[in-house]
Amino acid sequence: MDRDMICRSFTVIGSHVYQGVAQHLYFLGLETLSRRHRSVSLPPPAGQNTISQKGQAKVISLSHKVMTEITVASLLFLQDLVDWRKPLAWQVGHLGEKYDTWVHQPVDRPIRLFGNEFLEASTKTSWYMVPAVWMPLVFYLSWYCYTTLALETTRLFASTDYSILVHKYSFPLIFIMGMVMWTFIEYCIHRFVFHMRPPAHYYYLITIHFLLHGQHHKSPYDGSRLVFPPGLASVVVGSFYLLLTKAFPETLGVSLFVGGLFGYVVYDMIHYYLHYGSPQRNTYLYSLKAYHVKHHFEHQRIPNSPPWPRPKSSPRMSGTRL
Repeated sequence: MDRDMICRSFTVIGSHVYQGVAQHLYFLGLETLSRRHRSVSLPPPAGQNTISQKGQAKVISLSHKVMTEITVASLLFLQDLVDWRKPLAWQVGHLGEKYDTWVHQPVDRPIRLFGNEFLEASTKTSWYMVPAVWMPLVFYLSWYCYTTLALETTRLFASTDYSILVHKYSFPLIFIMGMVMWTFIEYCIHRFVFHMRPPAHYYYLITIHFLLHGQHHKSPYDGSRLVFPPGLASVVVGSFYLLLTKAFPETLGVSLFVGGLFGYVVYDMIHYYLHYGSPQRNTYLYSLKAYHVKHHFEHQRIPNSPPWPRPKSSPRMSGTRL
């Protein structure tokens, strides 16, 4: 199947389903990636000068490899498994054994999860709300921890003869430890929860999986759902705060917590940028974006956390530098 056949296949399937996916695959990482590329266009004639033509060829090669494995018939079948005119939250659980295949066939269209306007709005947020809500808390808690540690009243193993004073100058190290802790927590959640395969006969597990992460893989370019809404995130954030302050002396636990919270903010901002940003070639973010697009369109079950090891049974995501 060549590129012309791919584009014609998208026309047969319908203008609202896979055109955007093809567009993002073709133009991934190009400095010219922008809103004006919202429609699928055929490659220019041979010999015509293009921006980063070699880079385009490699991206087209990747998209060709991915898309040739998908037939028009299967796309039509998977497209019709749900009624797109109705909220999806209560439909996906009925897909059963078809859910896993369906949720990993992305569409470029907004998804409505709930009929209730308040519930629907609570699942969406703008990217800037994440730093706007959490960074003031990061600054305040950092100041609180540093000034409290300066009182020299925080000790590890305080009830033993081997207690250790936690000095104020150790706060930056504890903060960084919290950031590293967050990357491991995110890896575990992403691998073992977000990318679990819910049993086909458990309606509610399928529904929960779709609400937590499946909807993001179904519609990866829905900008209103690329970051975690602060209202829902506060439940998770509050739980980790209580856990850390109970497991460690309060100030030490808060210091770890605030580092982890900052790590989460950085993570969410990078995730948004990987979907809509255009990093320069031969940079870490450029290779990370290539890795991320493979996570969405080729090897969906590989955890999206390069610092941590992949499962041994997972295929190697080679050639991430497009």
